[in-house]
Amino acid sequence: MTFTQNYLHPHFRERSLKDVITQLEPGLFRKVTGLTQKDFELLVSLGVFNSALMNDAVYKFKRYEDASLEYTGISRHHNVPVGLFDTVISATDYKSI
Repeated sequence: MTFTQNYLHPHFRERSLKDVITQLEPGLFRKVTGLTQKDFELLVSLGVFNSALMNDAVYKFKRYEDASLEYTGISRHHNVPVGLFDTVISATDYKSI
């Protein structure tokens, strides 16, 4: 299982990617990227990740994933908050953006 697949696991969907990296799966993140949690936090503090762009990218990825799953008849993410890069939005906001 890759880090991205684990992040997209249904019970992590409502958590931000940043939380998954720093709190839920730091070991997996290190195994996949070679970076420690401390390395990641340093990169964040240095502004390497533009939060607005990262949130937008994660949002678009999840919208694409949902559309693909719905096309195949799978629709399992109803009324669940959606984690982006460093924030979480409500299911209503997710659908209305």
